[in-house]
Amino acid sequence: MADPQLAASSNSLFNLAFVSYIVAMAVYFFRLAFTRVSVVGVPKATRAGSVAGAMATMLATGGALVHLASIVTRGMAADRWPWANMYEYSSILAWGAVVFGLLVVQRRWGYGHLMGFVLAGAVLSMTSALLLFTEAGPVVPALDSYWITIHTSAAMVASSIFIVAFVATALYLVKDTAERRVARSDAEYGGSTVGAAQLPRAPARHEGSGGPRPEGYTDPSAGSGGDAEAYASPLAQREALSPVAFPLVPLVVVAAFVLIVWRDPVATLIAGSAAALLGTATWYAVPYLPPAAKLDALAYRIIAFGFPVWTFAVMAGAIWAQEAWGRYWGWDPKETGSFFTWLLYAGYLHARSTRGWRGRGAAWIGVLAFVALMVTYYAVNLFIVGLHSYAGV
Repeated sequence: MADPQLAASSNSLFNLAFVSYIVAMAVYFFRLAFTRVSVVGVPKATRAGSVAGAMATMLATGGALVHLASIVTRGMAADRWPWANMYEYSSILAWGAVVFGLLVVQRRWGYGHLMGFVLAGAVLSMTSALLLFTEAGPVVPALDSYWITIHTSAAMVASSIFIVAFVATALYLVKDTAERRVARSDAEYGGSTVGAAQLPRAPARHEGSGGPRPEGYTDPSAGSGGDAEAYASPLAQREALSPVAFPLVPLVVVAAFVLIVWRDPVATLIAGSAAALLGTATWYAVPYLPPAAKLDALAYRIIAFGFPVWTFAVMAGAIWAQEAWGRYWGWDPKETGSFFTWLLYAGYLHARSTRGWRGRGAAWIGVLAFVALMVTYYAVNLFIVGLHSYAGV
């Protein structure tokens, strides 16, 4: 029997963490607004941006600690491991994405200005948890095994990692598109390394102290006494992209998803508006993103780290199926979806090492793999009848 007082405490802590993530996300985006981009495309926070970044980090870290307390108290209330339904699973996915983002994206790679996008993914996952809320209670007897800890925890860790990888992949595709369009817009630009446009030396007629500078060019050596070289303004990357498509596309996709899954007009309006704002923030942030090649490398390393964890989760699930149902594999919809997701991520890793598929080709496979992961998670539990369906909501 669930402890109602602990369950209520868990819900309150969840809501507090949810609000902390939303505020932290907004402050991280505020940091982007106070970021300068140097002539070689390297973002550098202003003093106000640095202060905002420190505040956002404290908010995100504090939110993660409160969120962890919510998860622990939920488990204590239900007297079991707290990952037996979609509410708990979605909650832990969000927590894992935030922790992985803080440790890897911000601390290890130094891309703290990208954490707003990671937190956006976590907020979406927590929103799903709220819409799929289930009271704390015992697990279905057939699933009452220590393998639920092994299999489900591995699947949640891998899924959290893949959320962050998807953020990096999506930002890479946006940045790569911007770099390519700017590169094509001026014959003075050179080639690209995974889409990253090379910054050329200015024509001779623009060099010297007296010659006029073309619009959109700055002089990195002004006042330094060195040879003057002109670089394309990083803001040109933003101008090369449509400011209308960025809010419109995520609005339509997210609103359609929420309307189909939850059939709630109010939730659809809120989610669609949030997605449109996120799309606008992405368009604004294009000049401040790391080069496309860096984002491509970040996405690859994150997926390469998460893939073995997902592989282990699939294997552990097969062993658990043998214990619960007397067979290792039965092509249940959830098993089939998990295996198909595994194949796509394996295809992504293979494509990254194959000539002609590096960069955008591999990235789109990564996007497709994440879509398969989400379809496996939501569609199977909510719409498709199978052995895993009773583990859904």
